[in-house]
Formats: sequence, structure tokens, C-alpha cells
Amino acid sequence: METIELRDQPTPLHARVTVSAAPYRGHIFDVLVDDIVLETTGATMRREYMKHDDAVAVVALRPGVTGEEILLIRQYRHPVRAMMWEIPAGLLDVEGEDPGTAARRELAEETDLVAQTWEPLVQFLTSPGCSDEGIHVFLARELQPTEQRFAREDEEAEIETHWFPLGDVVQAVLSGRLRCPTLVAGVLAYCAKRGVTQREG
Repeated sequence: METIELRDQPTPLHARVTVSAAPYRGHIFDVLVDDIVLETTGATMRREYMKHDDAVAVVALRPGVTGEEILLIRQYRHPVRAMMWEIPAGLLDVEGEDPGTAARRELAEETDLVAQTWEPLVQFLTSPGCSDEGIHVFLARELQPTEQRFAREDEEAEIETHWFPLGDVVQAVLSGRLRCPTLVAGVLAYCAKRGVTQREG
């Protein structure tokens, strides 16, 4: 029986780009339009997609009365016109900054907290059919307040933070009440790693 490796395979030579244009360049992402030829079949097609900075996110946990609690933030997301509960996250937009350092920075900037214990949790692509953005999710524990509070602007000025029982958040994810993809991926990855069910206690 043939053994098939369960891994995404980069194939930069699978499609040859014949024409590439950038009709929009923004602060966070550019919109590219590529005309490509598939080397396997010779088929030609046009693809529109976003060239986007990568990002980091943090699953921050603490012990609770009946089990672990997870720190969520709520902020306005204009494209979907919704106030959304999310995990702390932000762009890898500081030159030379590695994902672990960026995750520490984002946690402090958005929640005024620092963590003593860190470990990588999961990586994923947000929407590979239309964007190249990747997200590195980290697990953070042993949290304590930062020495100084951070000033927040724009949507971040309205950020709310709240600790929730992890089991309640898992249930909200599985029922579709929480839909932020970074939250969904981070929470379910942690549950898979630790064997957490919908409710603890």
C-alpha cells in the first residue's frame, strides 16, 4: 500500500506566473492579481489574493474554581459588523521580530499581562484560497500584570477582557456562538492536546 505523507507540500513550481499586478497596496495587506499556467496540465487561470503579514495569537490560561479559565478579549470587527470574543492576537509586523517575541508583545499590549510559561500550540493558514496569512498560536500560563499599562487606539481602545471557564468557551465554539477562527483553532488545539471536554469539573 502506498504511504502518503500527511503534510502540506510547498510546490512553488506547480504554477508559473506569467503576469502579476498589485491593483491595491495597503498598510496591512496588498491585493495581487496573478495570471498563472499550471505546469501539469497547461491550463491558464487568473487568481486574486491578499499578500498579508503573518500574525500571532495567545491562548492564555489560569486555574479557576472548577477548572481552567481562558482569557478572551472583545473588540469590534468591521467587515462582519460584530463585537467578537477572541484570544489576544496581532500582526508580525515588527522587522526582525520572531513569533514568540511578538506573542509576548501582543499579550502585554492588549491585556496588560505577562506570562512566565510559554509554548507553541498550533500554526495555521487563515484562508489559503485567498490569502497567504499564517498564524502562530502560543499557550501562555502563570500570568501577572505588566509594570505599566499600554495606551490603545482605534478599535483597540474599546477592548474588553474577561476570564471564562474553558469548558464554556469550548461549548460556545462547538455551537457556533464563537466564530473567530484564531479562537476556534487555538481552543480546539489545546483541547486536543490536553483532552479537555466541553465542560470541566
